[in-house]
Amino acid sequence: MDESNKIKVRLYGAGGHAHVIIDTLKSNGYEITDVFDNAPKNSLFASLKVEKIDSNFKNFPNTGNPLIIAIGNNKIRKKIAALLDVDYISIKHNSAIVSTSAKIGKGTVIFAGAIVQANSAIGEHVIINSGASVDHDAKIEDYVHIAPQVTLCGDVYIKEGAFIGANSVIIPKITIGKWATVGAGSVVLENVPDYATVVGNPGKIIKRKKNGKKYDLYVKKINTLEEIETYKELLNNYWDNNVYYTYEYLKYYENEHDQLRYFLLNIDGIPNTIMPFYLRDIKDKTYKDVITPYGYGGPLCKNCDDTKVLTKFWELVDKWYCKNNIVSEFVRFNLNGNHNNYSGELTETLLNVKGEIKETEDDQWTAFSTKVRNNYRKAKQHNLTFKLYEGNEITDSVIENFHKVYIETMDRNNAKEIYYFPKQYFENLIHANPNSFAIAKSYKDNVVASVELIIINKATLYAFLGGTRAKYFECRPNDYLRVEILKWATKNSKKYYVLGGGLTNGDGLYKSKKVFFPKDEDAVFYTGRKIINKEVYNLLSNKTYSSSKDCNEECNYFPAYRRP
Repeated sequence: MDESNKIKVRLYGAGGHAHVIIDTLKSNGYEITDVFDNAPKNSLFASLKVEKIDSNFKNFPNTGNPLIIAIGNNKIRKKIAALLDVDYISIKHNSAIVSTSAKIGKGTVIFAGAIVQANSAIGEHVIINSGASVDHDAKIEDYVHIAPQVTLCGDVYIKEGAFIGANSVIIPKITIGKWATVGAGSVVLENVPDYATVVGNPGKIIKRKKNGKKYDLYVKKINTLEEIETYKELLNNYWDNNVYYTYEYLKYYENEHDQLRYFLLNIDGIPNTIMPFYLRDIKDKTYKDVITPYGYGGPLCKNCDDTKVLTKFWELVDKWYCKNNIVSEFVRFNLNGNHNNYSGELTETLLNVKGEIKETEDDQWTAFSTKVRNNYRKAKQHNLTFKLYEGNEITDSVIENFHKVYIETMDRNNAKEIYYFPKQYFENLIHANPNSFAIAKSYKDNVVASVELIIINKATLYAFLGGTRAKYFECRPNDYLRVEILKWATKNSKKYYVLGGGLTNGDGLYKSKKVFFPKDEDAVFYTGRKIINKEVYNLLSNKTYSSSKDCNEECNYFPAYRRP
């Protein structure tokens, strides 16, 4: 390179870390014009003059060539950057590999042999040390130090000032909190709170912030494209894209008077609990109430077994209600215990059939009731066949055939209008979340006899909607279909199958589901009711209620002022 064309750079720092930066600069033909330090060690820089700078930086020349802060300590690097009003330059070693789609902030250095993959976003004054690997879609905030030979898997989020020790591994979709420390050689399998220290394989927290956990509740809209994308990323990164909480599912139940929102509880800066809800105006819009969508909802936690989390969540939610003129709240909970520590009044609304999937087909077969086994044998005599479509196998044609049988079933049962879902609803929901669905079909002479749309959430299957053609009842296609689904579930290491309940406990619909898991304990579907402002609630209802249970017993509808 022609000397006149060399990029000229200044350094602050004259220790061992600066030596590595100099090697990185030289690998790309940069020219180092000045080196500054408050305690220079000239023996390390025999060919360069190191100028001493006062600790208050009063004598630092703010004009000149761009600067690199050659200090390994994250806190000192941040302090210097805050004091100096200069231009910074990012550099990478000639042997480093950085994707063209990666974004690198000013002042960041990428050392020899490091790899930064596609769509990664690296902040300012970050150190990606020798041989470190940063996989796709990683986000690394300012002043982070990634030590030598670290492996960051895809979608990892490293917050400001964190230090990731040499040879450590961070698995996909993990968040490392602000100024946290990951010890050398650690394997991090769970999110790390702000200021915490994690060591070992698997990584264990050995030190937390002295003043305990920090709980922050946010209330966010899901309206604009940016807000929708933010919500989707949160749900995917922290809660495995649970279908009952997806935007496409929530949007369908929103009417023109509803405002789709969600509560987000962060613990030490890391998302922990999320709950979508509809904010509804009441009459003159002075007051509002809250209701969660149909289906399995309520707070979705990283760990709902931690009762402190749910207690704190509802405490902060109730404070927000009081400040924002919320009169009442109605919550539909999921079946995984998120009703515990609810601050309102719980109602055991409906029993849901939930069964454990056995490890072998033989064990599953013996667990069925006699009726299921006999009906399955009859179905086999009618030569029924089975096909399960999952993921990208679920084409528009597969959905259309499912929808026809589903609508025929709704018509035959004189179902309420609310249970009639248009084909477009299924297309939008499934195509946006293909890995969370399967459609199972039984066939008689190559004609669809029965169908079931299945939601897949990790190791649990949910029978969402389905139907059977009346002309094939004698073939027992529904029993056949579910036995075959369970065979598929066993082969694919699924653990639970939720069939739901009836219209009322113990009715015919419930009994038709219970025969598949006659010995399993049912799961209780809870709903929660809460009156926040009793005075306004009673005024709107034209009656006096001391609690939500009064209305339950009297009118079986909550909130009473919305009674049809």
